Amino acid sequence: MIVVVSDVHLTERREDRKVERDDQEFREFLTHLEGNILSDGGDLVILGDLIDFWRRDFAKALMEMEDVVSVLTGFKDDVKVYYVVGNHDYYMLKLKETLARDFPFENVAECIRLQDGGEKFFFTHGYQLEVLANPYYKSLTAYKCFAENLCLAGDDTGNAASELWDMIQSSKSVIDDLRRVPHDLRGALKSMMEGPEDRLRGRHEAVLTIDNLAKSKSRAVYLGMWIDEYLIFGHTHMPFVDEQHRVANVGSWKKSPCKEYNYMLIQDGTVTPAVWR
Repeated sequence: MIVVVSDVHLTERREDRKVERDDQEFREFLTHLEGNILSDGGDLVILGDLIDFWRRDFAKALMEMEDVVSVLTGFKDDVKVYYVVGNHDYYMLKLKETLARDFPFENVAECIRLQDGGEKFFFTHGYQLEVLANPYYKSLTAYKCFAENLCLAGDDTGNAASELWDMIQSSKSVIDDLRRVPHDLRGALKSMMEGPEDRLRGRHEAVLTIDNLAKSKSRAVYLGMWIDEYLIFGHTHMPFVDEQHRVANVGSWKKSPCKEYNYMLIQDGTVTPAVWR
């Protein structure tokens, strides 16, 4: 049994009752998993954007979510927890690298491979597909640089993009690391801070391109997949299962435009969308 959850965005805004309720529901969901769905063991895949470091100071957010972290790191030995980073929690990779063996999550990566019921599955958050769908630039290196630095912006989210722009402007080493720089670098940063409704469903309808890219056989090239793997991703917040193209989107934890607490079950090689409560 594999349980997958994506785009929970814990602590994304302070003093927001909806966010507080969403976070509490996720705590109860984890308790339910431990005592029911995964009581006999299995895999839990956190498919990115678990904690929203772009909109919150990452140290404060981690402290506020200590009970969630405690549950995730305290599952029984026969439950393996995988942490696939998203764009909003990309800094988890750096924390893992810095803390090495003392880091509480053993399995932190940009993608993972698992098997169930004789089927092979490839899990990745999906921001990689948004980069490819972007009509202006397709530099994954630049996007990762922005994502990591936005995680360090602190609680002053209104100025996050501007501060990162100023930092990039003053640091030749950062510019060199980007390899391919968007023509409108400042505009690219600002667009990253927009919500999924504006960023993915604006005039370019990037979400359609993302879904088409995910269904394409060429995904093996740009995602580093194997041809016979079933793709599981998130990021767009909209769930679907496409058996013909062997691809599924987990959806989100009731984050716009999604209106439900979505997760996914994989059992005996079958992918099934599910809703908490």
